[in-house]
Amino acid sequence: MLMNPLIEKCMLTSEQRNLILRGIQEGKNISKSLIASHPETTTKTYIPRMQYDFVNTYVEKIIQENPHTQMKIYKKKAGLHPYIVINDTSRNIFILVLKLPKNKYIFNPSRYRGDFASSNFDRLLAMGVTQEDLFGDIYYQYSLPVGVENQPFGIIVCYDGHSDIVFEGALRPEQDDWIYKEDITDFINLDSHNLVPINSYNLSDIEIPFKTSQEDDDIVIKLKNATSS
Repeated sequence: MLMNPLIEKCMLTSEQRNLILRGIQEGKNISKSLIASHPETTTKTYIPRMQYDFVNTYVEKIIQENPHTQMKIYKKKAGLHPYIVINDTSRNIFILVLKLPKNKYIFNPSRYRGDFASSNFDRLLAMGVTQEDLFGDIYYQYSLPVGVENQPFGIIVCYDGHSDIVFEGALRPEQDDWIYKEDITDFINLDSHNLVPINSYNLSDIEIPFKTSQEDDDIVIKLKNATSS
């Protein structure tokens, strides 16, 4: 099935994919090396947390080392669970980097991921994607038009903790399915020196506020039990 070209305009650029994949790979390699030299423990809860922390750290590092991409990093929390948000300031796109096992199709619904997906349909409709393309015969009541630049779009880069597989996708606001989900694993093989930097579209560079979430993430080991939404 061919991707709608308007949806493609909201996807990660080749350079963005390459940088994020390199950050994920470097973080996983460092954590693997440290885990191998770590004293053995009974419960081994440090293993998934260490990988998650180093992936976030090296994704942040590589984004900060490439300011020409006009991406910024913000640190957020969902309950007691910390996470990072990458903001493509030129296109008003927000990117989460999260662990998703390769045998799991989609995340369980959560409040903070829902916040990042909440305006995805409105953004695409404002860009000209038709309701039929997005919903078929189902009617969707979208928000009042406020301009494409004021409708953020949320992307999730999902990596598997035990293999090199990485997907890029955007959730439907209901979190019951993906608007798109693509395997981007092979983009790590691109020569980043041959990639063209993204252009500035002179959109707002103001951080978009997010709702406060009161739940832990359901992907990594929770620090404290919480009720899922």
